[in-house]
Amino acid sequence: MLATYVSVYSANCPDGVNLRDVQLQRHPSSRAMRLVDDPTRFLLVSLPKQVDIRVLRATLLEWVHEGVEINSIRYRFCGFTESQVKAGKLMFFREDEEWSVERLLASFGDLPSVYLKSGYGKYAARLGLSFSSTVESLDIPQRLTLQIPELTAPDGSMHSDGCGMIRDSFAAQLCTKHDLPSDTTVFQIRRGGIKGLLVRYPDDKFDTLCGARAGLGVAPLVAYRPSMLKYDGGPTVLEINNVNSPPAAARLNVQLMVLLLTLGVPSSVFQRLLQDQLDLIGCILTDREKALMYIKGELDAAAEDTLAQSLYNMLLAGQDMTEPTVRQRLQRFQRTQYESLRKKMNFRVQDSCYVFGVVDEEGVLGPDEVYINLPSRSGVLVRDVVVARIPSYHPGDIRKLRAVDRPELRHHRNCIVFPSTAPHSIPDTMSSGDLDGDKYFLTWDPSLLPLAEATPLNRAPAGTSSASRPRQLSDVPSDAVQTFMQLKFNALMGQMANEWSRQVENTPQLANAPYPLQLVPLIEAALDLMKSGEDFARLGARFREVKARHPGTVTPGFVSPIQRLRDMIPHTDLSEFANNLSVDRCDLALIRREENPARWNDFLAEAREVLPRFNKDLSEAIKLDDATRERDPDSHRNLDDSPNEASRVKQEYQRRYFGGGCTKEEQCEQRLRASAWYYYGYLQKKEAFAWLGERYLNEIKACEYLRKFMRSIR
Repeated sequence: MLATYVSVYSANCPDGVNLRDVQLQRHPSSRAMRLVDDPTRFLLVSLPKQVDIRVLRATLLEWVHEGVEINSIRYRFCGFTESQVKAGKLMFFREDEEWSVERLLASFGDLPSVYLKSGYGKYAARLGLSFSSTVESLDIPQRLTLQIPELTAPDGSMHSDGCGMIRDSFAAQLCTKHDLPSDTTVFQIRRGGIKGLLVRYPDDKFDTLCGARAGLGVAPLVAYRPSMLKYDGGPTVLEINNVNSPPAAARLNVQLMVLLLTLGVPSSVFQRLLQDQLDLIGCILTDREKALMYIKGELDAAAEDTLAQSLYNMLLAGQDMTEPTVRQRLQRFQRTQYESLRKKMNFRVQDSCYVFGVVDEEGVLGPDEVYINLPSRSGVLVRDVVVARIPSYHPGDIRKLRAVDRPELRHHRNCIVFPSTAPHSIPDTMSSGDLDGDKYFLTWDPSLLPLAEATPLNRAPAGTSSASRPRQLSDVPSDAVQTFMQLKFNALMGQMANEWSRQVENTPQLANAPYPLQLVPLIEAALDLMKSGEDFARLGARFREVKARHPGTVTPGFVSPIQRLRDMIPHTDLSEFANNLSVDRCDLALIRREENPARWNDFLAEAREVLPRFNKDLSEAIKLDDATRERDPDSHRNLDDSPNEASRVKQEYQRRYFGGGCTKEEQCEQRLRASAWYYYGYLQKKEAFAWLGERYLNEIKACEYLRKFMRSIR
């Protein structure tokens, strides 16, 4: 994913009234932050899950009208996006003579029309176009864009929902500007009120598919569809949110596993897949090549995991696997993998991937055919494949389709091309999928092909809420509070999804049992609640009614196949990770005193001076991280996430003492410092301090590793 980062202010409101812990926070750059040219004017306020509802409502009503004040600086309420309300966050903005909240919101485009037509929920979702992580690209004037018709199925469903086209020559310019691979073919974009995918086509084919533009004398650079236009107006600069790339092996999550089991895939298949992964995890402590392969798989899956990246660098440099810190981090990484597997039950399937879905503009695919070209994996697939979308809860969401080779589609790479000839949109049959950026799970592992398919759920077209009275723009503040109070933390959706997960494990029918099947339309309604504007209270009442009709639905003596898989995962003993640091266990190859004894001793003296300050700063940072976890246990969802403040302190000391290194002399100095600090850190049993110079310790080891290798082949 393309991303650049900026700093914005953040604050917590633990009691629902008072703000605290105000600090600068790293945040992905967005259209809004680039427009005002000073991201620190934005303030993100995080609210707790557990707070008195009446107190919170009163506070929000005050904030949306009066704003908040921090250090004598006033910030006005700016709104919230769909992702922010799910995380319990609100946005505020510091105004000046040039930028007011009104001017900022007006610069995004015609958002007021979205509110007047569909309410605050959809307004917030569309506000997200200006606050989602994007990279600014090239300007596309309106005269160089073209709106083209949708490709529709006989029943009116849209094959092309969210999917447009981009001219090859212009796509090449984007690749050059952003240093993207020259064969990038799918761009997830924003441009004013337009969002979705632009798929790359050779210039001549682009012109043919778009049709002639007689009399205009200009060739459009991009073509978009009505389904991509969320509102009029806004900046004309193209913004890139993501692009396609060679996909890594995917993880099969527990929902898809349940659905495949429901469709008759034997449990022994999943036991084999899990055992293969457990065998790999078991080798992490002793087998360098397998450890590198497994950790690289985690990094390829785009997991933001500083522990995994650090370990990968250490092992690649040749650090001894018995070195105390390396060993301890390997053990910690191994434990997090076991715990993550047990909690999430998602494991790798080698012959699988997640890819963007696009439409067959030329209509060469049959109704149940797809085109898949993965040059770095298996090439053009010609076989039956399983395709699904996350999240999925209905057995009919799993589709078995035929991958075929069509020479006309060879320009498509690293994506799945869906047909435009099916009687109903195929993406829509997979939990109401579309092509505006959804990634689809795809596997060509023959053992995961179900013998039969279930009939897709017959979903009614998504509706739009109708207001009980005409909306007025003056109602925006009060509607914002009401929407936030109802949808914060996505609580209703979470309750429904958790109930489905529990119930499918209570009966041999799994996802085909009556109760889970009745939950599916409710879950999907809750997923779309923000945009649909469906009555929150009514949906909650329907859920409680369905739940009341199925009290204690458990089959006596039944042990779910998912639980049998969980039972296969070993437990690890936390006592194994005791601090075994001591100076006599240092890796002697990293002690480079002999290179320059006087300078090395200078850095040793410096370490004695710096260590107390580092310990004090790190200790305070860890206390802040612990307090954040206590307020919001979900703030660090992944077991291997690094605490933000502790990481910030380490990064600051690394920047201060191990930055630079541009010249050969500076690099020699940094290696000596890293070596001396490593020695002193082990002398004081302070692992975090000892490895602050990790980059240079890896360089030292890599050189020593290379020397040994060269001697071995002479």
